[in-house]
Amino acid sequence: MVTELLKLQLKRLNRQKLFYLYFVIMAALIISNAFQCIDNSANTGMEYYAGGNFPILCMQSYIDIIGPLFLGFICAVLISGERANGMFKQPLLNGVSKKQLLMGKIASILIATLLCFLFVILLSVGIGFLFWGNHVFDYAPKYFLQILLLAVTQVTLVLFLVFLSLHMKNISSMMCAALIILLINNLFSQFFGQYVSFFDFMYYLYAFSEYNGMMLNASVIISGLVINVVTSMILIYGIIRRMNRMMM
Repeated sequence: MVTELLKLQLKRLNRQKLFYLYFVIMAALIISNAFQCIDNSANTGMEYYAGGNFPILCMQSYIDIIGPLFLGFICAVLISGERANGMFKQPLLNGVSKKQLLMGKIASILIATLLCFLFVILLSVGIGFLFWGNHVFDYAPKYFLQILLLAVTQVTLVLFLVFLSLHMKNISSMMCAALIILLINNLFSQFFGQYVSFFDFMYYLYAFSEYNGMMLNASVIISGLVINVVTSMILIYGIIRRMNRMMM
């Protein structure tokens, strides 16, 4: 039953062509990043990311609004939109409970997150190989660690967006709320990182990818993992509580 629900939600996303739009945008951005890295005449510092650091640059591009906002849109479509249509208040057929339906949606969002992130990694390595050959693997252990760390942070991000979407009445309100939160968080993470790093899990999207020269070290990794785990537990509790209230 869970597998069927999961397939159904993924088919819904596929019918709306959301993934295709995302793939086109990210592919164009990654290719643009590659050309900027080899254009030394602009003197923008992008040449630092040429070769082995190119996948890191692409991860930074992904977490900088585009990736999180796309995930927010998926949550808006699958959860806020369904809530606006009254899906969670209507009786369901085929013995599927509303809680099972919502769990299927959350699982499909997590899978979509994995697919989107893998697309960025694989395409960045592929484009990097075309431009710089085997040099794109010079720092493979480093960005492999960053991939694992960012995967943890993105799970927390999905839980947060799910929690947010459960409180939004429609798709537009969810997207507005997500965009405002992401923009404000981007600002605070860059300029007030020493303060927000103690409680803000989204700060570690930037810290783990070494965004804008942030340094990744052991203390950042440990604190980031702890904050993400604690935040995920709080969000899971909040999601379960919200689900129980919606089912009444």
